[in-house]
Amino acid sequence: MRDNIIVTVPITLRVDYSTTAHQDGSFFIPNERYYFMPTNIKQPTTIEQQIEQLKCRGMIINDESDIYRWLSTVGYYRLSGYWWMYEERYPSCTPRNHKFKENTSWDQVKHTYIFDQKFRRLISTGIEKIEVAVKASWAQYLATHYNTSHPHEDSSIFKKEVCEKSTIQGEKTSFDLLVQAYQKSKEPFAIHYKTKYSAINTPPIWVSSLLLTLGELLNWLDGIKERQDKKAIFSNFPFDYIPMQSVLNNLRWVRNVCAHNGRLWNKRTPFVFIPIKSIEPHLIKSRSNSKKLDSKIYNTIIAMAEILKSIDPDYPFTYFIKDLIIHSKYINPKLMGFPDDWEKLSEWKSPSPLPRHVIAKKEKRNKRRSKRK
Repeated sequence: MRDNIIVTVPITLRVDYSTTAHQDGSFFIPNERYYFMPTNIKQPTTIEQQIEQLKCRGMIINDESDIYRWLSTVGYYRLSGYWWMYEERYPSCTPRNHKFKENTSWDQVKHTYIFDQKFRRLISTGIEKIEVAVKASWAQYLATHYNTSHPHEDSSIFKKEVCEKSTIQGEKTSFDLLVQAYQKSKEPFAIHYKTKYSAINTPPIWVSSLLLTLGELLNWLDGIKERQDKKAIFSNFPFDYIPMQSVLNNLRWVRNVCAHNGRLWNKRTPFVFIPIKSIEPHLIKSRSNSKKLDSKIYNTIIAMAEILKSIDPDYPFTYFIKDLIIHSKYINPKLMGFPDDWEKLSEWKSPSPLPRHVIAKKEKRNKRRSKRK
């Protein structure tokens, strides 16, 4: 088998219709081994070149072996999302000259990345608790209310485009995706049901719920016909079904960012949930539209905290978030959408879950650290 040869060409070169062209100007000629790349595509650089480039742009690097390790194991492009906020023209992208603000150091970037890692773990844990609770309520209510193990296959309960097999080639309903997940699953419970009950398309709803992603669960919730069923499923949650589904859609995006190790802490979500009356005084409104909420992560945290109180009252979610922010270097909570006086607000005054002697030891350690600074 012959290897393809990459050739760089001017992006203005005319391409014959017999070639496979791409938007970036690259194209591949069928039955040939030439793959033409436009000359304006960035060329790869070594780790040493990347370090020199950062230094030339004004980043202070005191330990080159440390940043070399990070660039090797995390990657230049992933880390660039964390030093972007330290650039002169942040948050503007156009034109972007990549020059850093005065006294920007690698230490700042590294600790910002470490903070985001820890922050994502806390958010992921909270979302996991919420997702599991919603799935349990969805399955328990529908199974007992309709007295059947398979309410998710009943078109009198769910819309047909959700609970039945697709009749359109290439399209898949929620039912199709569930069948596919069930057939592919290597989980012991799936193997058990496939072996013992080979005639069924899907397992009982309380088992099927374990196979759903958060996005798929949202489709199943949306596919329920009766409003009363939706209200009953969320009766033990602090919000009614409409705001709950809106928050869950927001959490679906956040969860995906966490699952793919993306930057989260100062990002804006494209899925802003609707204003919720019961917690409206605690939420931050959008500056451009007072009828909408701000899209930064602060509002997501507040909504999650309220839901978690009803699911697991002993879980100190806001305490963990607050403790992480306070004891993290270089983090400005305003970039997460936090108000100026956030620490004084009631939702952030949850007591420490740690024993007194552990708190005292922790405070002593923090004092030693502050003296070193």
